Amino acid sequence: DPAEIDERWSLHVVTVDADGAERVTRIWIGVLDGDPVLRTGDSRWWANLQRDPAIRIRLSGADHLFRAEFVTEPSEKTRIDEVFLEKYGGWERVLFPQDRGETHTNYARLDARLE
Repeated sequence: DPAEIDERWSLHVVTVDADGAERVTRIWIGVLDGDPVLRTGDSRWWANLQRDPAIRIRLSGADHLFRAEFVTEPSEKTRIDEVFLEKYGGWERVLFPQDRGETHTNYARLDARLE
């Protein structure tokens, strides 16, 4: 349920490492046009998504399967940034850490059609 996802400050996602082990990561997540959206730097769980776009969201004691659709369109990235700024306002230094040398941000929209 997108509304339940949007109500959460953060939640756990599950991806699979190259060796087959599950990686559980707590992330910030937003909702855009009814779809969960995420943004992150170059993290291990993001590398997992690039290898296998299947991702599970842990919500209310159950795992919900999604497929990541990588966002490359600048206007869509801007819309996702706006969702995160609205939800996590006041955390701009975490959302936009350019002063720490981390300028590469990755974006994805999650598709629930696998569920």
